[in-house]
Amino acid sequence: MIRVLIVDDEIYAVKGLRSGVRWEMIGVDEVYEAYHAPMAQQVLVEQPIDIVICDIEMPEISGLELMEWVKSRGMQPETIVLTCHSEFEYAKRAIHLGSFEYLLKPVVYTELEETLLTAISRVKEKRRISETDDQYNKIVELWNSRKPLLVERFWQDLLERRVSTGREAIRQSLSAYDMRLSTVERVRLILISVESWERPLNERDELIMEFALRKAAEELLLEKLPGNVIQDHRGNILVVLHLGEIDAQRAELEALCRNYIEACSRYFYCRVSCYIGELSAVTDVLQSYLGLLNKEYRNVSMAGGIIWSEDPSSNAVKPAAPFTESMLDWADLLEQGDATELKRRLEEWTDAIDPNKATVETLTASYHALLQVIYYAMHRKGLQAQQLYDNHACSGVETATRSVGQFKIWVRCIADAAGSLFMRTMAVSPIVQKVKAYIAEHLNEELSREQLASIAFVNPAYLSRLFRKETGMVLTDYILKERMDRAAELLTTTDRSISEIADGLSYGNFSYFARLFRKVHGVTPQEYRKPYRR
Repeated sequence: MIRVLIVDDEIYAVKGLRSGVRWEMIGVDEVYEAYHAPMAQQVLVEQPIDIVICDIEMPEISGLELMEWVKSRGMQPETIVLTCHSEFEYAKRAIHLGSFEYLLKPVVYTELEETLLTAISRVKEKRRISETDDQYNKIVELWNSRKPLLVERFWQDLLERRVSTGREAIRQSLSAYDMRLSTVERVRLILISVESWERPLNERDELIMEFALRKAAEELLLEKLPGNVIQDHRGNILVVLHLGEIDAQRAELEALCRNYIEACSRYFYCRVSCYIGELSAVTDVLQSYLGLLNKEYRNVSMAGGIIWSEDPSSNAVKPAAPFTESMLDWADLLEQGDATELKRRLEEWTDAIDPNKATVETLTASYHALLQVIYYAMHRKGLQAQQLYDNHACSGVETATRSVGQFKIWVRCIADAAGSLFMRTMAVSPIVQKVKAYIAEHLNEELSREQLASIAFVNPAYLSRLFRKETGMVLTDYILKERMDRAAELLTTTDRSISEIADGLSYGNFSYFARLFRKVHGVTPQEYRKPYRR
């Protein structure tokens, strides 16, 4: 519904507009009249007016003073100003107070109708934006109010080794979170992997959609089974099923996961896979978690499917060396920079190899298994495989597998090389370094999050989270800051015009560039350059 208020001290002028304008045809539902400013103020307080048609020259309180009053009360109607004078100062002040249009009397009805149509469009657009923001705020409020922080914190601490996996340590930690060990004595994990988004999403929309995926997992996967849906520090969604001694049947779990995968595709426009772990004691949940991460990392052949941890992987490397599960711990040690503990573990591993039973095949399998562990850790850290070989001169597979002694030498060499690489990159991720360098070299081009993610070979959502975590800035804010810093440098060191500088930084609209520059530096480009001109 569109409501219009006509304000004029000339009653016949109000009646003329009331009868001369084709209100219903242009979409106006109700028209109110006021013959002086106090009467208009009363109508504005009592009715939600969308558009005000106001005469400037009125006794006691002018139209401009009425506009100031409206603005001070936080009201935001579109205002069309009418006047008998064409002085520029009237128009200038009216525009400053938020006037939508400035028309001279006598008013041409067709011209006023065209102006009203444009004002109505603006009213509807503001309503649409307001409704969208209200919906988003409701989702955010629901997210904040219902997020099970305590339960999620416990599982995060356990999976990130902030809590010991010993039974007594878990029991004490659970009591601190008001939980009982008997409720999670035996658990099964389901890792939900987002393979791809079927529609382009900005960063805010993707965060909302990830929240929606979690809520859908609670409703569909935990409808009949006890458990929790959590998110680890890498952004993975995990379902923790508290199954006790009675486990759900394989067919039942597959049906639940298949229903969830189909719902994600239909409603959230994304393709997901479900990796289902083995039923295990809570003290062994860390090994189950690492096994699922490894399963998801190795899977390159099946997308949007259901994968069980106990099923053999056609593309997985199968090392013949002992303690295969513990190799996943080595990746964590590398990522944490604990070189001493890693060397100790590797020494135990190589000492367990029996020289009398070892063959070229078993050593070759062990060689590739260790490399897979290192590549896995590098992948999680965002490092490229070539960076490992750029910084060491360890022997190749043919030399390393000639004997157990040669293999031990190679293990020590490759462990030192990997440890040094990770220590050098502990501070800043090479992904962030690469993206920053690319931005600096392409400030004159349009830059999108998807484009930057593609040059770094990572998922756009992961890039956003990593960049914000390491720099403390949203990616778009960083690009804006870099461009405005470059603009400031050009303003003070060159004679190029401001419009040329704006165009060279991919801003075709000069006014938009000036607003952004003022937002970053606090002054306009002209004011910034003035001291240097002197």
